[in-house]
Amino acid sequence: MRNLYLRYHVALHAAVLTVVVFAVFSNNYRHDYPLDCGHLLLENSYVRSLKFIPQYFLDGRTLTSLPANADYRPVLQVTYALNYAISGYDTWSWHLTQILLHLVCVLGLYFLCRRILQEFHPDLPFAERATIPLVAALLFAVHPTTSGVINYLSARSSLLTAAFLLPSIVLYMRPRHHNSPPVFPVAAAILYALALFTKIEAVGGLAVYFLYDVVQTSRRRTGNTADVVHGGLLRDIAATCTLATLKRLWIFVAITGFYLVCYRHAMAGYQQAARHAADMTPAVYLATQTTAWWHYVLTWFAPVRLVADDLTYPVFRSLLAPEVLLAIAGWVLAAGLVTWLYPRYAYFAFAAVSALALISPTSSIMPLAEMVNEHRPYLPLAILSLTWTIPASLFAFRIGRSHAAVRAFAVTGLIVLTAAFFLLTFQRNRVFANEEAYYRDIIDKAPSSRAYVNYGLVFMRRGQYDDALKYYRLALETAPNWHIIHINLGIVYQQLGNWDQARYHFDRAVQTEQYSAQSLVYRGEYFLRRKEYEAARQDFEKSIPLSREMFAIYKGIATASAGLGDWTASVEYTIRCHALDPQQTEAQIVSIATPFWDRPDRYQAGINFFQEIGRLYPRRWWVWQDIGDLATRLGQKALADQAFAEAQRLRDSGK
Repeated sequence: MRNLYLRYHVALHAAVLTVVVFAVFSNNYRHDYPLDCGHLLLENSYVRSLKFIPQYFLDGRTLTSLPANADYRPVLQVTYALNYAISGYDTWSWHLTQILLHLVCVLGLYFLCRRILQEFHPDLPFAERATIPLVAALLFAVHPTTSGVINYLSARSSLLTAAFLLPSIVLYMRPRHHNSPPVFPVAAAILYALALFTKIEAVGGLAVYFLYDVVQTSRRRTGNTADVVHGGLLRDIAATCTLATLKRLWIFVAITGFYLVCYRHAMAGYQQAARHAADMTPAVYLATQTTAWWHYVLTWFAPVRLVADDLTYPVFRSLLAPEVLLAIAGWVLAAGLVTWLYPRYAYFAFAAVSALALISPTSSIMPLAEMVNEHRPYLPLAILSLTWTIPASLFAFRIGRSHAAVRAFAVTGLIVLTAAFFLLTFQRNRVFANEEAYYRDIIDKAPSSRAYVNYGLVFMRRGQYDDALKYYRLALETAPNWHIIHINLGIVYQQLGNWDQARYHFDRAVQTEQYSAQSLVYRGEYFLRRKEYEAARQDFEKSIPLSREMFAIYKGIATASAGLGDWTASVEYTIRCHALDPQQTEAQIVSIATPFWDRPDRYQAGINFFQEIGRLYPRRWWVWQDIGDLATRLGQKALADQAFAEAQRLRDSGK
């Protein structure tokens, strides 16, 4: 039995980790699409067809229906399109993909830990060498901080990036021989490219590869592959900056350069300022992030009261703020510890600095909308956890060899910790079950304007407008100039029949929105309901340069044109709708054409409209039925009789 375990322990560990991962996330397959999933998935027509895949690599605005949230993540979009092709918006395939990606990351961390032990502790007994990677991967597999990444479909960007980068790092660390083919470096480079085209944060992987070469520099100098006891970290970094290193890394550098060219082309004209508040500068963001990084580290040790959308984290506008100085002091001490441990425990420096490199790209100088984010530290924390799980496990093994009681306590503690993490994660999953649970959890822990707005949407969709109004007013108290709040207040007041208040809030939304056309589109819909067709058409036309989701805009212009009696423009924009979505357009023809029935002077325009629509949708009985009805109203009996007869013939033929 022991010989079998020695031979097959890796496969057995992989099986155990697979069972654990599927068990801890077994209660999430039917969860809803909260928060950003709306504009990324549900309202984004580019998700719904594989034919758009080439366009993902050319235009970052295909990521979302909101231009202000555009980003260049084409590989991520491919996975979304594949999920939609498999199950539509039925969530089982989407969540299964999330779980499988997490499993890839768990196994990636397992093999990374094995690689580190093989390189930095090659003389370890088999029990330690086999068990420590399992412990590290097991704790990561069930850790509550991973719940937000796996349950929140919009967080797949972080998950997928990690699923590519972790195997890439492991392959890059494979031993290389002088005459061996470059299979592993090339495979590592391909995975790095996939990670980079998933999310720009993967650029931190360059630092990870370089740090590994730093360690190898020390080994080459000492001539000892089993121990790194000479030289300092800074000296080895300087010594690694050579042409030989560039030769090893050139393919990764070239991929990065190619990606940046693609990024620049795909995001041409996009304003980065759209992603954050106007007063959020890179300097302010960096000052705040020095404290946020400690927040992330502490959540590993105390993963309680996690918040999926925490907008209440304090913003620090100066490096001299006491909290920032305290955080900086902590990082200086951590840097000193890493430098001190490096000569004997180089893996500690490798894991710690790699984690910082991976979290830095958009968590330091590129401001985002939120200061902290539940899924942002997914990969960095996974790698950073090795700086405490490896030494703690080594210490436990060392003491446990001669103290049975210590060994028993260590095993018991690990079992209890794993069970606690498992239960916390299983419970955390329930928060993502539906929109109401998700937003209620945020309001209970970190109430913010966005949380109130999203919770109000839950009630608005149910038709509970008074409850929705309550939360929108709470949101307005903290963010009086946020256009989203005014849009929703306009919708609620419109439903309640308070047209003046609705108009006020739609106007305020248009005044305060900067980077997209939502406010104009909703006000245009308001004008259509009020039959103010010229104002509606103007708003829809103004929204065209600011929007990526054109169907609603074209439909709005087609409807407004019908209300103005301009049947040629109505036909033109109906044809544009048809080019985007023929089935949805056919279903919306009644809504588009309704204004033709409002006044007698539009009846003939309506007849002309349907005669042209008959060419777009041939052999549809309802086209002739509408022509007949309008002709009857005009007193054109011959045309009416002919149209009704044709409608009856087509209906009888089943067309």
